Amino acid sequence: MNNPKVYLDLTFLNNFIMDFIILWATARLSGLKPKHSRIAVASVLGAAYAVGYVWLAGSLIFSMTGKIVVSVIMVILAIKPARWQDYSKVLLYFYLINFTVAGATIAFSSLFADTELARFFPAIWIVVAVLAALAIGLFAGRYVKDHLLPGLLKFQVVLRFGKQHCMGHGFVDTGNSLKDPLTRKPVIVAEYGLIKPCLPLELQNMVEKDQSEEALLEQIIASSWANRLRLIPFSSIGRKNGMLLGVRADEVVLNIGSKDIMHKNAVIGIYREQLNPQGNYQMLIPADMVEG
Repeated sequence: MNNPKVYLDLTFLNNFIMDFIILWATARLSGLKPKHSRIAVASVLGAAYAVGYVWLAGSLIFSMTGKIVVSVIMVILAIKPARWQDYSKVLLYFYLINFTVAGATIAFSSLFADTELARFFPAIWIVVAVLAALAIGLFAGRYVKDHLLPGLLKFQVVLRFGKQHCMGHGFVDTGNSLKDPLTRKPVIVAEYGLIKPCLPLELQNMVEKDQSEEALLEQIIASSWANRLRLIPFSSIGRKNGMLLGVRADEVVLNIGSKDIMHKNAVIGIYREQLNPQGNYQMLIPADMVEG
């Protein structure tokens, strides 16, 4: 009669440990300081859910939809980014770590299933899983951010201005909350070097010349492209009230896998520096635009 109780105890403990480490690694990759008390509460929920599965495996709450809902609740309980919009990025990290840890565990189990090590220490799989999650949280952050995520979230983008068009790669940026001050629609941020060939000479001079915002505004009013131009307010580290020059494109086409998403009259914020040191992408695309 005691065996099921021991089994449930171990199930709860194993899942609590794994959920805690994975949520901790998720916070680290998200650039946030892990809050151990919040992570512990979320891990208790995950462990209790795993125990409940033993009794009620056929219940609707343990369907794929139920699992996704519970995992989202766990992430919300464990991690608190500065803005709600950033939760999509946090969830992406969470699922990415889960899949990586699961893959490492399956690979290890296949290699050592019939060895003395597995027979002597049957719970070796959880040690492997914990070590994999710890390694991701401690060492893999830069690789994931600089190489893996850009590959997953990068796609081709075409910007059209009249008869001119510019083509480059965009990266989905959940932290891009810039809005067109006139329409309140999201703004794409693009490197000046990418869109320069599509801009008239007067606008190129406007971008390349260092001048006050008042002088820039005067030039915008006098420009032949005045109806396309915007001054977009933004805040960043070290600068709370900046202004970014934006230009309205006639059409933006996002090539997402096998489909194209088109946006008319989207505003492009012009960034004079490089967005990615490796040159993997030249535009930051708001998540709202990718959703169509």
